[in-house]
Parts: sequence; structure tokens; C-alpha cells
Amino acid sequence: MSIADYEQTAEDHQAVLVVVKPAGQINAKTFNHIFDRVSRCRYIRLPDSQRSFCLRFKKSAPVENNVWGEFQAHRKVMGLLVVGKCANAADIGMVQERYSLLKELYASTLFDSRCLVFGMNHENGTNAKSNMVYYSSVEDSLSLEDTVREFAASLFWVLESKRMQAERLASDKSEKLPLLLAPFEKKDLIGIDTETRAFRKRCQGRMRKYSGDLCLLAGLTQEALLHYQASADILKSANDWLWLAAAFEGTCAASVTIQYPHGTTRPPMPRNQSFSGSPKVPTERKHSLTRAASDSRLTSTGSAVWKAVSQFLDVSAPYTDESPSTMSPNGLPMATAEFLQDGKAKNCLSPDEIIEKYKEALIQYSKYKNAAVIELEGIIKATRIMITQRKNLQASEFLQNMVYINIQLTDEDKIQRYNTLSALYEQIGFKRKAAFFKRVAAMQCVSPNNPNPAWNSCYVLLQETLDGYSLSLDPRQFPRAYTYGWPAIQLRILHEMVYTARKMGNPALAVRHMSFLLHAMSDHLSPFERKELSKVLESYTAKVPGTPVPLALESGAILPAVPMTNLPTVRSFKLLDLAPHLRPMKKPSSQTSSATSNSPFIYSPIQSRQQEKKDQSKMDFLWVSGEVCEMALQVINPMPFELKVQNMSVMSEGIDFEPLISNLSLPAESGPLGVTLLGTPQTTGQLKLFGYVTHVLGVKSHCKFKDLRQIAETDYSVEVVPGLPKLQVTTSLPKAAFGTTNHNLGLNKAKETAVTSAAARLYAGESQECVLTLQNVGQIPVESIDISLDTSISSPKVPSGFFTWNLENTQAQLPLMPGAMATFTVLIKAVGEISAQDRKTTENEEPSPSSRHSSPKKSPQTRPRSMRTAAMTVPPVEVQQPEEEKAQPVDAVLKLMYSGGEGLEEGYHRQASVILHVDVLHALLVSKVNILPAASPRHCHLTLDLHNVTKHEVVISYPDNDDLIIESKQLKRIAVRVERFSLPEPCTSEAPISIISPVDARSQQYSQQLATLVDIRWRMPSSGTCGVVNLEGITLSPEAMDLISISPIQWAVRIDDKPFETEEPVQCIMGRPMSVQVSITNSSSEPVEGSTLVVHPYQDLWNGTVLNDIHGKVACIGCQQKDIEKMNPGETVQHTCTFVFFCCGDFSLDIRATCTSRVRTQDHKWTFTPIVRITVQEQK
Repeated sequence: MSIADYEQTAEDHQAVLVVVKPAGQINAKTFNHIFDRVSRCRYIRLPDSQRSFCLRFKKSAPVENNVWGEFQAHRKVMGLLVVGKCANAADIGMVQERYSLLKELYASTLFDSRCLVFGMNHENGTNAKSNMVYYSSVEDSLSLEDTVREFAASLFWVLESKRMQAERLASDKSEKLPLLLAPFEKKDLIGIDTETRAFRKRCQGRMRKYSGDLCLLAGLTQEALLHYQASADILKSANDWLWLAAAFEGTCAASVTIQYPHGTTRPPMPRNQSFSGSPKVPTERKHSLTRAASDSRLTSTGSAVWKAVSQFLDVSAPYTDESPSTMSPNGLPMATAEFLQDGKAKNCLSPDEIIEKYKEALIQYSKYKNAAVIELEGIIKATRIMITQRKNLQASEFLQNMVYINIQLTDEDKIQRYNTLSALYEQIGFKRKAAFFKRVAAMQCVSPNNPNPAWNSCYVLLQETLDGYSLSLDPRQFPRAYTYGWPAIQLRILHEMVYTARKMGNPALAVRHMSFLLHAMSDHLSPFERKELSKVLESYTAKVPGTPVPLALESGAILPAVPMTNLPTVRSFKLLDLAPHLRPMKKPSSQTSSATSNSPFIYSPIQSRQQEKKDQSKMDFLWVSGEVCEMALQVINPMPFELKVQNMSVMSEGIDFEPLISNLSLPAESGPLGVTLLGTPQTTGQLKLFGYVTHVLGVKSHCKFKDLRQIAETDYSVEVVPGLPKLQVTTSLPKAAFGTTNHNLGLNKAKETAVTSAAARLYAGESQECVLTLQNVGQIPVESIDISLDTSISSPKVPSGFFTWNLENTQAQLPLMPGAMATFTVLIKAVGEISAQDRKTTENEEPSPSSRHSSPKKSPQTRPRSMRTAAMTVPPVEVQQPEEEKAQPVDAVLKLMYSGGEGLEEGYHRQASVILHVDVLHALLVSKVNILPAASPRHCHLTLDLHNVTKHEVVISYPDNDDLIIESKQLKRIAVRVERFSLPEPCTSEAPISIISPVDARSQQYSQQLATLVDIRWRMPSSGTCGVVNLEGITLSPEAMDLISISPIQWAVRIDDKPFETEEPVQCIMGRPMSVQVSITNSSSEPVEGSTLVVHPYQDLWNGTVLNDIHGKVACIGCQQKDIEKMNPGETVQHTCTFVFFCCGDFSLDIRATCTSRVRTQDHKWTFTPIVRITVQEQK
């Protein structure tokens, strides 16, 4: 029984079969090299002739197929080449013996043979008798191709003689023709009548068909078509269906050689019209076809066909107006298609007719069980033709019939048969069917009936099925967002690959495929299957652990590493900033700040878009070298069992980074769960984190972010700065207890960044010290410390001087070495509200002279209060007592900026924040403030109404007076003598723009100066608490500021040419003139502009009534006022006037000067003191 040749093509009908066999001590590599050189001589031009023909070289040819040589001549082994290598005479004998055996094996069909011997140095040349050809070495065998051509010419002439003999027999009707038989027909020859007409037709038809085969082998394609057509007509009339099918197949083969000169082994590839140049054809094939086209002795039709072929291959003619690479719809070269349309190729079948004839031939073959191999090869050849014609659906129908052909085959033949089916299905695009037959071939390699199962071949074939089942071993494609392919089949294939790998004795490969199965197909597994497969994987990795490196196979394929990205599944990854007090900071450079300030735009949409498109992979914070950093992950365990993740860490590049190993135990089907990974950068620079490492189920995985769809970035970068010291801060005060419902956003933010806090509860005016202890808990000494106070979180604003400190003592202790401690003290001075009521002066309008200046003398009338009283109790009056107010919170953030080591050299520092929280309670409220003139021109009196709002008795102490006790909820008034002072007025042209009015700013300056001059202390005997009364917050009217200020005017008053220096009244006679001379001198350092000097008489009735209009009682000789435009420093101005009194009584003179103010709407007023009092009497 013959053996099927699954590499058969229709073009093989025109090629002479030559078998090439090795002999002697020749290795496979050398033999394959020589075979490749011999195979290049496929197209041979005969010397001294125009004929050429084709050869087909094969390394093996079953002897069983030789018996079919009469049925189809191309199946005969007509030539034999034996390749041997010898080193001595004994080797030559072995080669000759092998050569003789092979000749005897193919003796029935062999035309000629040669034995090529390499390695003989003493007998180079050719032995014509024994057909032995000697070469000294493979490298020196330059004449090998010439030897093959000579051998081919010898075959051709034998073939030509056979052809001519067959044609002569077929055309001679008088001679009795022999009956050519198929191998299985010989047993049916007995009993056949050889004298019948049908028998003679059968003999004649078969001989014509055989002649066609020889003509096709000899390169006479057109003559072969004529013989095939004639034999088909004769055999059809003789009902010789088997040989009729062979004639049809020969016709198809001859037509294919004309229509598809490029072959049918693969579909033609259309070229891009934009490419320049000629189609690329192998050099040897091009030269062989050129010789065949130019030298063969063909008919006119054959020559035209070869001319078209030559133009298509660009071997004898350049391109014309149409590119020959363009194909017709039937897969024909355009030149060949036009040639056939002109009708020049007689009896040549069209592409559709070729398929129809093949169908008819296969139908006839199917009638004969013993012709199953012929039918099988016919299907393969027809399929390849249809692939060339791009008729994929019809090709699939032919292949389907091939499956049902029943042939007794060996396991090796079955494997080859299924591989051929798979390859053909793949060429027509039926990838799933191709994969199916490839898998059948794989299973056939290890069938139970096979005594030597080939597990390696099985694995290779299974690997080739993956593409057909839409399965890739690239783990980066999994898990997929959608189902692609058939999960059940994919699972089956992966299971078979795992089992095959184990049978191969490659446990590492089994671990790799099992890891991939759990990684890629986990979504298609039931919880029970996941659990069981995980146990199997653990049992495998107990022997051979899974590695994260690619695995090289014996076939040369590389299996990529399988990162177990779903065990566990990382849902998110985030780099965490350092704790607020450990974050490195750097002062912005002057260039950056100046560039920002010089920008003419407040807002730019371009900058806004750039901020929106900020690279999320680059962190906007810094890490510190040598300190532990954190990375936060959210992981999910999809497995129905507790998953243990060992040795989990991050992968990095750029600088040295030491990850800390973490071991996790995740509950079954849990997540997302927060996980924190730690690591320490060892050097400075740009650190890039691009994945993480896990060890799960015995498999070590390197999971990269670029392979995770749920992670947006492929890597994360952070800048690492040099090492910095670390300070631990503690305070002597208890920590503050902040409520959870605090609506102060600034305070809430400060609490997040503060390292500690300090709380105190003080009465307004009370002071307390807060001692801060600084300990260096790092490895780098502290070389620089700076302290600042942030009061922006407090509402209302923190008064100045509330928190004070002196850092000189702490800076003297620098550098602060690791483990050392230093302290510094913050003094807290509680300052509260001055008054809950009116804190302004009661004199909002200009007071009368009597109210401003009460007489120091006693009179019979009611006398006003004395100006020299230091303190007095207010007469009992009904006053609405305010309730004790709640504590007023005062919050501030003390910021300690420190640095040292290399970080200080690079300009980096750290900031530790301490929240200072003080609850201020009201002790004494100042409800009324008055300024009264004193007898001395250099002093004034400050009167205060103090209200004790506490529940305790308060003792008041102030200079030049005894202690004053104020009971709880009691209000008392005190008077304090204050030395006058002056503050310069600001220049309006140089004053900065402020939202505070000039009057208020002036009042604030005077109140601050006044608070430094007044020392009023209080204490609570019950608790021992003590403090001071703060007056910085009081508001002074312009008149009060004038009373406090030292007048820039120096007065000199003379009455009747006598200086007035005492408070005693001046005696005057009614009706006698009294002269008043007033001299004023500018004692300041600045000129006084726009001033007016006024001398005005008035009468005080000592009952609260002041008479300003006394024109009937006194007359003035001269002017009562004088306007002065400008009075320079040191300049003196005099003014004299005379008064005549017409009645007796007590009179007074109001002598004052006014000046325009630069900072307020009201004028400055300065009054001469003491008041000039005049007693008018009648003349005695």
C-alpha cells in the first residue's frame, strides 16, 4: 500500500522525482547544506538544446509509491543522488555498499544515479563506470552544480526516449498495446477478455494518458494537454473511470503549470503600487526560469506562455504600462490572464474548469477503495489551487471530504495528516478548525496505542493551537475586559499543556502554565476550581518555585514571566507624603519670586490648563534620604480562601532604594483592604517606582504598573533630598482639648500639621510661661533654628505682645547633637477686652471752659471736684452690672524651622508647629476713661472706672496710692497722675495707604504710650492670681490727646506788666484799665502753621453755669485774638489787649491757642494754665 505525500502540489506533475540520500560518515548539517545546493538546480536548461525541464528533490520516497509509476509517472523515482563523506578506503567501501543497495531498491523505475563523495584527496574526479564523483571537501566542491546539471541532462534524455516510445505506441493502432495497470488492478486482470474493443480502447486510452504524463515531465505542456484530452475521450467511452480521473487530474496539472507559473504552494501577495522596482524573485529560481523560457523547444503556444511568465518574473523584459504584479480575480498574473483570454493556449482549462475537473476526478477516485491515497493527495492539490484562487469556502468543502477518507495509517502518518489539514485550514482563514486538527495531531502523538509517546511533539503542537483558540501566553493581555474566544476550550488547552509539561519532565514549565491559567482564566473558574487549582500550584511550587524570569524552551520559544497581578488584585497605588512636621521645605529662589511678581497677568488660562494637565506620575512633595517612606495600596483577594502574600515590596529604579518586606494575610473574598508598603531611599535624586513584588502560592511575581489597567500611571516619580535632622517637641503646659465641632478652618488645618499643643486659662492681664523642650531624635545634628508665630488662625486678632520669647539662649546651644535636648521659654501675656461698654471719652463735644478747668479755690457756691485727688470712690449710683463673660479663646501657631547637615547646605529645612491655645477670662473691665488737666502743666490726670466681673475679691495697686479693694461685681473709679508726653505727627505725603483712619491710628499710638506709663496691678488673694490692667485698647478723643500731649507752645502772661505765675486771683479796680500781654513761643522742632491766639473773658457762677457773653460787664480795648500764619521753631509772638470791668465780681480769662491738624478734622487747642482769675472790686 502506498504512503500519502502531504506535500504534493499540482506542479509536481511536471517535475522528475530525484531522491537524495546520505551515506557514510556525514553529519546532518553537512548533508542538509549539500541538499540545499542540489535543490537549487530545480530548473535545468539542457546543453546544446532549447529544451528545459524541472526536477523535484526529496530526501525520502517510499518504495511502495513506485508501483504507482505507471498510473502517474511523476510518482516514479527516476533519479538517485547519494551523498557520502569518506576519510579512508574503508569509508569508501561503506558508501559504495550503501549506494548499491539504494540502486537496487529503486531499480524498477530508476533512470540514472550518482554518488557524490566528499573528503577524498587522492582520487578526485569522476569514475564513469561506477557513477562516483569525488570532491576533496565540501568547500572545494565548486563544480557540484555542474555535476547535478549533467546528471539532470542524463535523466532528461532517458525520459525523452521513454516519451517518444510511448507516443509511438499510442499513435500506432496496428500494434497491440500493453495494458497499463494500477497496483491493485493486477489481481483483477485474470479472466479479462483482451480481444474486445473495450479492452483495446482501455489500452489505448491509458497509453495516451501515460504519454501525457511523460510529455508534462519533459516540459511539453501543450502536447501533454492534447494527450490528456484524447485519453479522456477514449477512457470515458471505455468506462475506465479510475484512469479517466487520472487523465482529468493530468489536464488540471498541465493547466495549472500554464496559469500559475509562480506555483500554488501559497497565495500570491499583492504589491503596493507605490513601491518602485520589480517583484522580488529568488535569484536561482529567476535564472532557472529564464533559461527554461529562452532555451526550451516548445510549440508556439508554449513559447508565448513562457514569454508571459518571463515578463511577470522580470527576467527577460522590463515593465510596460501595467505592473505585472497585479493579479486577476482568479489569482492569475495579469499577463497570463490576458494571454489566456486571447485563446492562444489551446485546451488549457480556465480556473473554474480546473476545480470542476478536480471534482469529477475525486468523485471517480472515491469509487475505488484502493485509490484512497490518490484521492487524498488530489484533495490536497485541489485545495492548494483554490487557495491560490482565493476560493476559501470551496476549499473548506474539499478539506471536509478529506476527513472522511478511511486509510490505514501509522501514528506518524496520522499526525502528518492532521498537521496538513491544520495548515490548509489556516491558509483559508479557518483558524479554529486549524487549531482543532492541530490539537488532534497533538493527542495522536501521545495516544494510548503509541508505545513511544512523543510528549515534546505534543507540547509543540498544543502551543501552535493557541492562536486558533484566541489564546495568547502573553500575560499582559489578561485579565481581559471582555470575553475573547471560547473560555471552556481555552481552559482545556491550558490543562493539557500543564499535564504535557509534567510528562515531559519539565516542572518549571508546568508551574509557568499553571500560574498563567490562574492569572488569565480566573474569571472563568468557579470558586471550587480556583481553590483546587491553587492547591495544585502550591504542590508544584513546593518542588520547583515559580520565577519571574522568561523561560526558554528547547524549540527556541521564549515563555514570558507570569506576574500574578490578580493575586491579590491591586486596585490603587499612591505614594504618601511624609508627616507634616517631617516634610522638607525649601525657600523659593529670588529669581522665581521676581519672575512671578513681574508678570503683568493676575490670571492666565494657559497656566490654568497647564496645571490641569499636570503629570500625575510626578509627586509634588519630597522624600528625605535615609528615612522610611510609605506607599498606600488597596488590594482585593478574589480567592475563596485566605490568601497569604509573602515578601511584598516595591520595585524601583533611578537611585538606591531599600524596600522593606511585608507579609500579608488577606481574608477570603475580601477587599478592598488598605495596605502600606515601606521603603528607605539611600541616596538623593529622582526615584521612580514602577511596580511591586509578591510571592503567592510559591510563585514570585514582578508586577509592573504598566500591565495593570486599574492603575492610571505606568510609574511614579518622587524627588529625594539630602538627610535632615528630626526634632521632638514637648511643652510644660497640658495639651489643648479641641472640640470635634470646631468651625475654625484655619485651626482645623493647623491641628493636622502640628506636632503638639499647649493650653492655658488666664485672666486678662495675667502672664504665664510655657517651656518648650526640643530633643534631636534623628541622626543629623541641628545646626539652625528659627521661630515665627502665625496668628492668622485666631479670631479676633491676637494683640501684639501676647506671646513673646527669647531665642538667643537656645541658639547658643547649637549644634544640637543627636539625642541632645534644648529648651526655650514662651511668655504668654493675656490681653482681653478693655470694656464691654463705652471705652471712649464722655466728652464727645467741645466742653465749656468751666467744665474743663475747675477752680482750685473754695467758694461759697458749690465747688467742683478737686483735680489733685489721686483716687476716689464714685458716689453710690445705680449701674447695670454686666454678667461674667465667657472665656475668649486665643489661638496661635508657633513654627520652629530647623535644619542641619547636607540638607542645610542644599537649602532645605523642616518645620515643627505647636498650637498655643489660651482661654482669656475677664478680670477688670474699664468702663470709662477720662483725661483731666492737672495743676502742673507737665502732668494730667487719668480717671478709670474699673468693674470687677470675677467671683473673687480683687486688690488694686498703683503708684503713690494705697491698695484699693474691689469686691466681686463692684465698680470703682481711680485717678492716676500721668506725665504728659508728645508724639510726632506723621507726614501725610509720606504716610502709607491704610484702611485705618489717621485719627484712630493716632489714638492707638497714644494708648500704647499711655499703657507704658501707667502701672496698675491687681491680685486675687483667694487664688494668688495676679496681673496688670492693660490700657492699650482704649480709644482717646482728639481733646484727650491734646490734654495728654505736651503743648508745643510756651506761655508767658503779664498783667499790668507783672508776670502771672500763681493761681491766686488778680485784684482789679472797677473802671480802671487792665493790660494783658500774652507771649507764645514755638518750642517744637517743626513750624506751627495756621494758629490763632485768643484771649476771652467769661464769668463762672460756681453753680455749673458759665457766662460767656458779658459784653455789658467788660470792654476790650484792642483785639481779643490774633491770627498767626506761621511760627517757626523758637519764634515768639506777642499779643496785647486791655480790659475794663464795669461791675464788681469774679471773672476769668480763657487764654488759648488753636492750630490746624494734619491728621484730623478738628484743630489742636492749647490752653494756658493755671486759669487767670480776676476779682473786680470798687475803688476804696
